[in-house]
This record gives sequence, structure tokens and C-alpha cells, in this order.
Amino acid sequence: MPDMEPDTKLSTQLNRLSEIARNKPKTRFISLAHLLDEESLMECYWELNQNAAAGVDGISYDRYGRNLEENIADLVKRLKSKKYRATDIRRVKIPKPDGGERPLGIPALEDKIVQRGVAKILSAIYEEDFLGVSYGFRPKRNGHDALRAVELSVIKGGINHLLDVDIRGFFDNLDHSWLMRMLGERIKDRTILRLIGKWLKAGVLEEGKRTRNEDGVPQGGVISPILSNIYLHYVLDLWLIRKVCKEINGRAYLTRYADDFVIGCTNRTDAKKIWEMLEGRLKQFGLELSQEKSRLIEFGKKAYLECERKGIKPSTFDFLGFTHYMDRSRKGGLKLGRKTIGKRMRRKLVALNDKLRKLRNALPFRELHEHLCRILKGYYNYFGFAGNAATLRRFGYIAGRLWFKWLNRRSQRKSFNWEEFNKLLGRYPLPKPRILKGYNWIYSPGL
Repeated sequence: MPDMEPDTKLSTQLNRLSEIARNKPKTRFISLAHLLDEESLMECYWELNQNAAAGVDGISYDRYGRNLEENIADLVKRLKSKKYRATDIRRVKIPKPDGGERPLGIPALEDKIVQRGVAKILSAIYEEDFLGVSYGFRPKRNGHDALRAVELSVIKGGINHLLDVDIRGFFDNLDHSWLMRMLGERIKDRTILRLIGKWLKAGVLEEGKRTRNEDGVPQGGVISPILSNIYLHYVLDLWLIRKVCKEINGRAYLTRYADDFVIGCTNRTDAKKIWEMLEGRLKQFGLELSQEKSRLIEFGKKAYLECERKGIKPSTFDFLGFTHYMDRSRKGGLKLGRKTIGKRMRRKLVALNDKLRKLRNALPFRELHEHLCRILKGYYNYFGFAGNAATLRRFGYIAGRLWFKWLNRRSQRKSFNWEEFNKLLGRYPLPKPRILKGYNWIYSPGL
């Protein structure tokens, strides 16, 4: 059930939707648009990121909030009279981990508010339908839960083969007509479906040029995460349970975070069968496997022991920022090891070096120190996961060297030596790299 505050009118109504969805899995919801009233949309406004970039209309969070009650009242009036129009999406490109660029769509603020409201409604319903194998953009679930699920499937599930899968340009190629059909399985409210259709077909403005969006959902849109989860719920999750698992002899384990997923199998025949079926299944819904990034590998205890016997290096795979590999524990048993993906750590350090270089004289020392501490805490909070201690310490060591380097370049003369720097760290310490997330097997990823 969605993680909502129980003491608001909206959350009470959404909890009721969840209850109906849970008890009546075939129900199609007819009356939902009335939930987008002034109180609920006001709540949605306060939940948005106030520092987010403005859309094509240039209206910022603060500017809209100056006359918030009047603006929300006008928005609700336009929604009820069917005069609400989706604004074009401003598209910018941000660097991808592989060195490319990812298109990021920035909706207008009013679109974000209404999308937030609709996303809450969809989440209340579909959280009762979603399976335990998906972890991305869901209440009370995160990437660490997905990592634990992968470990459980390897150590306890007995997998011997693994499908490391990447969908080429998933968010850009999601088929609108299929998505609307999927939504129709649960949603019959024409107003809600019409709103979603407006956002899907909204124009895209990039470098002064406007294009019409025929496929995909904008990365950055408030509504996009729940829509992508609904799409893959039908395309992948249910398909594996209702069809594939009835046709294989062994066990299969799926762990999915948004469009990033791995499938572990206990025998090679099943793994090859799923691999062959998966490509056709994705193609049916307008999606395509990335042949360069997808592969079927031998992985698990048996594969590791065989590689150890032959004296060859066992296979590894990358998932959610970590490189996973089989290793020996201190007691001699087998365990799943993980470390930060090397390229990702190097890119983060390069970015940190560049940021310190730019800000070294732009901020007072204390503000610069606080800024660096926030960056390091954010990094350690995610990558401080069990098994990653050595790589985490390496990152912290290099980050400290960079801090020393750029502090000494805040003026033309050298500021201090290492002894003086260590004294400074005593007064203004940096966060220490440490493991914050331990082994805690809660969710079973088995299908």
C-alpha cells in the first residue's frame, strides 16, 4: 500500500482505493477525477521539489506560490471544465554513466502538480497489483532492497545462470497505444485517461525547435515513473509468472528496478529459453534488447567453483551501480561480492574535482566544507552497502586528497602542509566512509 499520511482527506480516499483494488483485482475504477480537488492539488504543490527547473512557461515554484490559492482554484476550474491543456515539455540533455547523453523532460509547474495528483491515484490502485519483484519508484522500496533480492537469489535460490538485460531507450520507445490499453485494465475514468493522453502527446521543445511526442514518456516527468512501472508490470512481470514459469523446469528469479533488471535461472536450458522468448516479447511492445549491453552468463556458486577448478576468472555483472561477483568469505564459504562500478566511481571523482575547482573561491570555507560533506554523505548513503568497504575507503581517500589540493589553491600562496591539513580535519572533519546498509534478506524475489 502506498506510503501516505493517514490524517488527510486525500490519503483517506486513496487508502479506500487501495482497499478496493486489493479486494477486487478485476475492478475498473470509473470515478477518480473528483479526487483532484483544491485541497489535494494544494498538497501536491507542497510536495514538489521547490528547487526544480522551470518548464517552457518559465513559471517557478516560488512565483506560482505567491498566489497559490487563486492559482490552484483556477487550475481546478479548468480541469472540471475540460479547458486544461498540457504545456510543451522543455527538453535538456544530461550526461549518462556510459558517456552519452540522456534527454530529460521538464514539464511546466502546473503539469507537475496535476501529474503528482494523478500519480498518487494510480499508485494507490496499482501498488495492490504490482509484484514483489519490482523495486523502482515504489513506496517503502529502494535500490538496496533490490540488491538484497539479487543476493538472496544467488546465495539461497541456487541460480547458476543469469540474464543481464538492458532495454534500448526504454523511456523513449514506450508505446502509447499499448500503455493506454494497459491502463484500461484498471482505469475507466475518461478524464484521468484523457489527462494522461495529453501528457503523452505533449510537444517537446529543444533548442527552440518543437516536435510532437509520438512514443515514450519524458524522463523527469512526475507521472513517468508510475507509467513505466505499469508498462513493465504487464510486459515483463506478469508475463514471466503467467507464461514463462509454466514452461520451464527449474526456478527463475526476477529483480527489476524500473527498466533495469536481471533474471537468474537454476539451469541453462531455462535460461536460454527465457533469453530467446524475451527478445520477441519486448519487440511485441515496441521495445528492443540492447545487444551490446545484454548477455547470458554463467553465474553463481557452481559457476564459481568450476572457474576456480579451471583457474579462469569467473563472470561478473553490473546492476544498480555495483559490479557483482562471486567470492570466498573469511570462513571459506561462497558469497556474493559487490563493489562500486569502476567507471562510475571515476566519473564521480572527476565531477567532484571539477566542482571543488569551480567553488573553491566562490564560497566561504565553511559553506564549501558543508557542500562537500553533503556530496560525500549522499555517496556513502547509497554505496555504503555490505561488501563494498574497500572501494568506499578508496573513494574517501581520493576525495580527501582532492579537498587538500583545492584548499591549497584558494590563494596564490600555499595554505598549509599535510600536518596542518590534518589539524584542520580535526576541527572540520569529512564524513567517514562506512557501511550503512548490512545484509538483511527480507523480500523473496522468486517467481
